[in-house]
Amino acid sequence: MKRVEIGRKNLADYEELISSEKVREIESLAGALKGAKVLHISATAYGGGVAEILHTLVPLMNDAGLVVDWVIIEGPSEFFELTKRMHNALQGKEDTVTDEDRGLFSTVTRANADDYSFGEYDYVVIHDPQPVALPEFVDFGKAKLIWRCHIDTSSPNESFWTFLNSFLGKYAAGVFTLSDYARAGIAVDRIVNIPPSIDPLSNKNRDLTEKEMQTALKKLQVDRSKPVISQVSRFDPWKDPMGVVDVYRALKDEFFGLQLLMVGSMASDDPEGWKIYDDLLRYVGMDYNVKVLSNFHGIGEVEVNAAQRISDVVLQKSIREGFALTMSEAMWKKTPVIGGNVGGIPLQVKHGVNGYLVNDIDETIDYTAKLLRDRDLSRQFGEQGRGIVKEHFLTTRHLLDYLKLFKVL
Repeated sequence: MKRVEIGRKNLADYEELISSEKVREIESLAGALKGAKVLHISATAYGGGVAEILHTLVPLMNDAGLVVDWVIIEGPSEFFELTKRMHNALQGKEDTVTDEDRGLFSTVTRANADDYSFGEYDYVVIHDPQPVALPEFVDFGKAKLIWRCHIDTSSPNESFWTFLNSFLGKYAAGVFTLSDYARAGIAVDRIVNIPPSIDPLSNKNRDLTEKEMQTALKKLQVDRSKPVISQVSRFDPWKDPMGVVDVYRALKDEFFGLQLLMVGSMASDDPEGWKIYDDLLRYVGMDYNVKVLSNFHGIGEVEVNAAQRISDVVLQKSIREGFALTMSEAMWKKTPVIGGNVGGIPLQVKHGVNGYLVNDIDETIDYTAKLLRDRDLSRQFGEQGRGIVKEHFLTTRHLLDYLKLFKVL
């Protein structure tokens, strides 16, 4: 296990973005919890929404007066291939847990447990399936154990669900984006609903200077005089990247010079991503108006920020989805959005108010065309979207939700 080096953040920097009432509520709860020791455990320190959230949430918890650490587990590639299968199966994909799988999961978890040397905590928050079994092998003392599940397990593969659920009895609470994501019969008594959030002051979401925009656009290889649609997400079959390309192909004749940005990141706990990336490149072929880019092309937070800002429409055409932070990221930048009518996307996108929810490719094509044609409607959706994110999906609300949970426990 490795400790993650984290930066510093100040809650005071966020005051101008939220109401003074919310700031006082955070300060009051944090005061009651001052000095409480919290440990977050996850699978990776970069390359996904969980890591991105923790890089903001952990420093803000520390600034609020708690004492918070973050560590990640380690394991061979075979382990992360298994946990990616588990991730997909918990969202409903057909698969079966074998004795070999159980042995590998136990061996890697035990090895991480043997490496545990981080002391005692009041609260331990374990994120997603990869480290879920650690309480079987680590004595966390009097700590309240919290399992934070970032995926939709409401209709899982039964084999993997039974395996996962066997570890959940040791937890005091299970945190889900939506309480409906928790499968009936889950071994955790207390289910808490805490949606994810974005950090409005991070490099991915803050305002950019014109110089930063110009530098980013060179990396993105985008012509700002031509229309742009984009999807920012992991290279994952549930995100339907080929379907996004199909939407672009259906529209490129009507909208001259239309460009498609497919921007993703490769995470250490997602070995399947490289296969999807390779398949996507083959599917795109020699169409140079489609840009398939990742962190290995030097595309970082600033470039993603720029891509979402200059896009005429941001898509998230997911088939299954936990939340899709990219919807809130784009809305914060006043960019109209279209998302699959699944998972946490309808929490963020109100159909016909700040974007559109779609159920198939034909709907995606029709609504994307509508937004590309109607600039006034796009601006209206953009304004509405930013207001919704400001009220419900900023990191300060996320911090407050965790403080409330700690207080209750």
